[in-house]
Amino acid sequence: MEKELVRYRCIADDGRCLDVIEYQHFRIVDTDSGVRQYPGARRWATANDEAVRYIDKETFEIIDTGQLVRRQD
Repeated sequence: MEKELVRYRCIADDGRCLDVIEYQHFRIVDTDSGVRQYPGARRWATANDEAVRYIDKETFEIIDTGQLVRRQD
């Protein structure tokens, strides 16, 4: 499964506003001690599901276009 961790309000180099969403994969396992969630890999994408690369805490790159987007908060 995958869950949304956080949403960042960003602005692209071309001036458009967009959201970059951080997701994390996780596995749910029913153990003798109860149900457990095991976190896995994280990924970033725009709200339109364009793949995004994390550059630093303020900057992301849209992989297909190479366009940089920066956090606004």
